[in-house]
Parts: sequence; C-alpha cells; structure tokens
Amino acid sequence: MSKFAGIAQSACMQRLLEQAVQISKLPRPVLIRGERGAGKELLARFLHDCSARAQAPFVAVNCAAFTDELMDAELFGHEAGGFTGATDTRLGKLELAHSGSLFLDEIGNMSPRLQDRILRVIEYQSFQRVRGNQTVQVDVRIISATNADLESLMHDGLFRPDLYDRLTFAELYLPALRTRRSDIPHLVVDFVQALHREIPNLPPRTFTRETMEALMSYHWPGNIRELKNVVERLFVSGSSEKIVPPDLPSEIAGAPPIVGDGFHQQVEALRRELILRALRQTNGNQRAAAAALDMSYHQFRHYYRKYQS
Repeated sequence: MSKFAGIAQSACMQRLLEQAVQISKLPRPVLIRGERGAGKELLARFLHDCSARAQAPFVAVNCAAFTDELMDAELFGHEAGGFTGATDTRLGKLELAHSGSLFLDEIGNMSPRLQDRILRVIEYQSFQRVRGNQTVQVDVRIISATNADLESLMHDGLFRPDLYDRLTFAELYLPALRTRRSDIPHLVVDFVQALHREIPNLPPRTFTRETMEALMSYHWPGNIRELKNVVERLFVSGSSEKIVPPDLPSEIAGAPPIVGDGFHQQVEALRRELILRALRQTNGNQRAAAAALDMSYHQFRHYYRKYQS
C-alpha cells in the first residue's frame, strides 16, 4: 500500500487514493477505468491492501488472455474429466480468492456467457465448477478494470447492462500519465530500484536534469507501462554513468520525425490532441467525446483506433 502511495504524488492521484481508501471499506464491487498501461492493477491492489481483506489473497485474471472455454475453467475450476486433458479436479481463481479479492482485468473482453456466470457470482457468491454438480460457496470481492468503452459495448449488445450495474457500485477513473507528470520522477526511481534488485550487478546510472525534463514532457501514450520499458532499456543499453537526452528514443528526445514537421504533420498532431483531450474531459466515454467534437461515433472510433496504436 505504502509503495503505491509513494509513487503517486500528484494532486489528482492523491485525490484518487483518498477516494479509494473510502471505497475500500465497503465489500462491494469496484470498476476501475483508465487507458492501457495506466496502472489499473496497481490501483486494484491498493484497494485490496486498504480493505479488511488485506491479509487474504489478491488474485488477478486477464480476461483477454484466454479463450472462452479456458477462461471458464480458469475462473470456476473444473472437475476431473471436465474437458480433454483435465485429469484432476482443479480449483479456479474464484476459490483461490476466497475471503479476498478477485481482480478481473480487461472485463470488456469477457464473453456474454461468462458475463452471466460472473453476474450470478456477484449476486449469490456461489457457482459450480466446469462439469461439476455441487454448488461452491465463496466470499470474494470483485474488482474489475477496463480501457474499453463499456457504454458502446452495451449499446451494441456485447456487454450486459445488469452486470455493468453490479460492477459499478463504485467507479474509479485512473488518470493518464500525461495528466500527472509530477509522478514521473518517482516512478523512474521506483523502476530503477526494482531493476537493481532484479540485476544486482547492474552498473549504477543517473538521469541528467535535461533527460528527466524530456521524460516529463513526453505524452506517454502507453502510460506507466511504456515509461517502465523505456527506463529499463536505457539502463541495460548503455554503460556511461549519466543518461543524457541523446540516449532517449527520438520521439521522447524531441527529434523531428523522418517525414518532416510540415503542415500535414502539424494538423495530424492537433487532431490527435483534440481526440485525447475530449476523452479526458469525458472520462473515457467515447460517445460523449464524439458528441463534444461534433463528430459521428464511427468517425471518432476511426481516429481513436489510429491514435491508440
């Protein structure tokens, strides 16, 4: 808990953590929304650590990482012979998280059938294993997360409105890294310390003031995950004591793109900023962002996919 609070020093993150502490006291579902790589699992762990369940398991599942059949077994477990290759009874993540918290990342990728099963777990705290006929009772708090536009998925019939209602007893919006730049130096220090713990013989290196300013000026479309990757690559790819701006990737160091910085490039940059600004102002709601820009939803989705890649 203290580690996450230590790297979240910006005013917006301090407000978010205060909100999370209050929410953590109630054993109800929480939905965390934010861009990819923004640290949604870190916030979920913070919620768990602040709650009365802190000494019980925190179990995470990425809903986008499995096929529908495998996700069924991953969450609910299976009896012996439940499917090909299942020779033994296996406990699922729900049972492993008993008395603790289950974190469902990328909840927007869950199939309608599994959405129905999770809805029943939230309502009754019980389920049956795959190919099982006995009811398993659990005490689990569901924390879910997504960077998807769940409102659009519900509109298109791909996400159950009743599950959305159950998941959103409380919603937390995790700000993008570009909106909390003062957190970047703290994150860099944390990544460097973790890297030295992992590789003890790694030579010490430091960032110059100009390098840190360049890191704080970049817009970080990949958020914390992208920052972590950049910091680790810088440390293992050089040998000098100081990391200077020329060591940075060209897009971060401010080097001009190969195609030039002409009229069309400037228009493209402005369009991208307008799209991302509208998303920030609408807390990630793509339909509301499209309306704010006087665009059709399909036009907005075209540019959103383009600038998220």
